Amino acid sequence: MDITITVISSLLSGIIGVGISTWYYRRYESRKQKIELLRKIVGFRFALTEKTSPEAKAQFFSALNEIVILFHDCPAIIQALNNMHRELAVPNRMHDNLVSLFKAICKEMGISHAGLNDDFFLRPFTPIQ
Repeated sequence: MDITITVISSLLSGIIGVGISTWYYRRYESRKQKIELLRKIVGFRFALTEKTSPEAKAQFFSALNEIVILFHDCPAIIQALNNMHRELAVPNRMHDNLVSLFKAICKEMGISHAGLNDDFFLRPFTPIQ
Protein backbone atom coordinates (compact mmCIF):
# COMPACT_ATOMS: atom_id res chain seq x y z
CA MET A 1 0.00 0.00 0.00
CA ASP A 2 2.78 2.46 0.92
CA ILE A 3 4.71 1.72 -2.26
CA THR A 4 1.56 2.19 -4.37
CA ILE A 5 0.99 5.66 -2.93
CA THR A 6 4.65 6.54 -3.53
CA VAL A 7 4.55 5.33 -7.14
CA ILE A 8 1.26 7.10 -7.89
CA SER A 9 2.40 10.37 -6.32
CA SER A 10 5.72 10.18 -8.19
CA LEU A 11 3.96 9.59 -11.51
CA LEU A 12 1.43 12.30 -10.81
CA SER A 13 4.09 14.87 -9.90
CA GLY A 14 6.05 13.95 -13.03
CA ILE A 15 3.00 14.38 -15.25
CA ILE A 16 2.13 17.72 -13.63
CA GLY A 17 5.75 18.86 -14.01
CA VAL A 18 5.80 17.97 -17.70
CA GLY A 19 2.45 19.75 -18.23
CA ILE A 20 3.63 22.94 -16.54
CA SER A 21 6.96 22.83 -18.36
CA THR A 22 5.22 22.37 -21.73
CA TRP A 23 2.83 25.24 -21.02
CA TYR A 24 5.70 27.62 -20.13
CA TYR A 25 7.74 26.51 -23.15
CA ARG A 26 4.82 27.18 -25.53
CA ARG A 27 4.26 30.62 -24.02
CA TYR A 28 7.96 31.39 -24.31
CA GLU A 29 8.15 30.25 -27.94
CA SER A 30 5.05 32.24 -28.87
CA ARG A 31 6.42 35.40 -27.28
CA LYS A 32 9.81 34.85 -28.92
CA GLN A 33 8.21 34.54 -32.36
CA LYS A 34 6.09 37.64 -31.80
CA ILE A 35 9.11 39.69 -30.68
CA GLU A 36 11.09 38.49 -33.71
CA LEU A 37 8.25 39.49 -36.01
CA LEU A 38 8.04 42.95 -34.42
CA ARG A 39 11.81 43.29 -34.83
CA LYS A 40 11.49 42.48 -38.54
CA ILE A 41 8.69 44.98 -39.09
CA VAL A 42 10.45 47.78 -37.23
CA GLY A 43 13.83 46.86 -38.68
CA PHE A 44 12.60 46.86 -42.28
CA ARG A 45 10.28 49.86 -42.01
CA PHE A 46 12.74 51.76 -44.17
CA ALA A 47 11.19 49.75 -47.00
CA LEU A 48 8.52 52.45 -47.12
CA THR A 49 11.04 55.14 -48.01
CA GLU A 50 11.84 56.12 -51.57
CA LYS A 51 15.41 54.82 -51.52
CA THR A 52 14.90 51.18 -50.71
CA SER A 53 15.63 47.81 -52.22
CA PRO A 54 13.24 45.15 -53.45
CA GLU A 55 14.66 42.80 -50.80
CA ALA A 56 13.78 45.23 -48.00
CA LYS A 57 10.25 45.57 -49.34
CA ALA A 58 9.92 41.80 -49.53
CA GLN A 59 11.08 41.38 -45.93
CA PHE A 60 8.81 44.15 -44.62
CA PHE A 61 5.65 43.01 -46.38
CA SER A 62 6.39 39.37 -45.63
CA ALA A 63 6.51 40.26 -41.93
CA LEU A 64 3.23 42.18 -42.22
CA ASN A 65 1.62 39.11 -43.77
CA GLU A 66 2.78 36.94 -40.85
CA ILE A 67 1.00 39.10 -38.27
CA VAL A 68 -2.36 37.44 -38.87
CA ILE A 69 -0.92 34.06 -37.83
CA LEU A 70 1.17 35.03 -34.83
CA PHE A 71 -1.31 37.51 -33.38
CA HIS A 72 -4.53 35.66 -34.26
CA ASP A 73 -5.59 35.77 -30.62
CA CYS A 74 -5.13 39.55 -30.18
CA PRO A 75 -8.28 41.40 -31.32
CA ALA A 76 -6.71 44.89 -31.18
CA ILE A 77 -3.87 43.85 -33.48
CA ILE A 78 -6.17 42.03 -35.89
CA GLN A 79 -8.38 45.14 -35.99
CA ALA A 80 -5.37 47.38 -36.74
CA LEU A 81 -4.25 44.95 -39.44
CA ASN A 82 -7.75 44.88 -40.95
CA ASN A 83 -7.84 48.68 -41.02
CA MET A 84 -4.47 48.76 -42.74
CA HIS A 85 -5.51 46.15 -45.29
CA ARG A 86 -8.86 47.80 -46.00
CA GLU A 87 -7.19 51.19 -46.58
CA LEU A 88 -4.19 50.04 -48.65
CA ALA A 89 -5.37 51.98 -51.67
CA VAL A 90 -6.36 55.09 -49.68
CA PRO A 91 -3.72 57.79 -50.09
CA ASN A 92 -1.85 58.86 -46.96
CA ARG A 93 -3.41 56.19 -44.70
CA MET A 94 -0.53 53.69 -44.73
CA HIS A 95 1.54 55.69 -42.25
CA ASP A 96 -1.31 56.26 -39.79
CA ASN A 97 -2.31 52.63 -39.96
CA LEU A 98 1.28 51.48 -39.53
CA VAL A 99 1.69 53.58 -36.39
CA SER A 100 -1.57 52.17 -35.01
CA LEU A 101 -0.31 48.66 -35.73
CA PHE A 102 3.06 49.33 -34.07
CA LYS A 103 1.34 50.69 -30.98
CA ALA A 104 -1.09 47.78 -30.77
CA ILE A 105 1.72 45.23 -31.01
CA CYS A 106 3.85 47.08 -28.46
CA LYS A 107 0.91 47.23 -26.06
CA GLU A 108 0.19 43.53 -26.50
CA MET A 109 3.84 42.61 -25.94
CA GLY A 110 4.27 44.92 -22.95
CA ILE A 111 6.85 47.08 -24.73
CA SER A 112 6.75 50.71 -23.68
CA HIS A 113 6.79 53.30 -26.45
CA ALA A 114 6.13 56.24 -24.12
CA GLY A 115 9.20 58.24 -25.19
CA LEU A 116 8.59 57.73 -28.89
CA ASN A 117 6.24 59.85 -30.97
CA ASP A 118 4.54 58.82 -34.22
CA ASP A 119 7.27 60.44 -36.29
CA PHE A 120 9.84 58.09 -34.77
CA PHE A 121 7.95 55.08 -36.09
CA LEU A 122 7.62 56.65 -39.54
CA ARG A 123 11.13 58.03 -40.01
CA PRO A 124 13.51 55.07 -39.85
CA PHE A 125 17.24 55.36 -39.60
CA THR A 126 18.63 55.37 -43.13
CA PRO A 127 22.02 56.32 -44.53
CA ILE A 128 22.26 59.88 -45.87
CA GLN A 129 22.98 59.91 -49.59
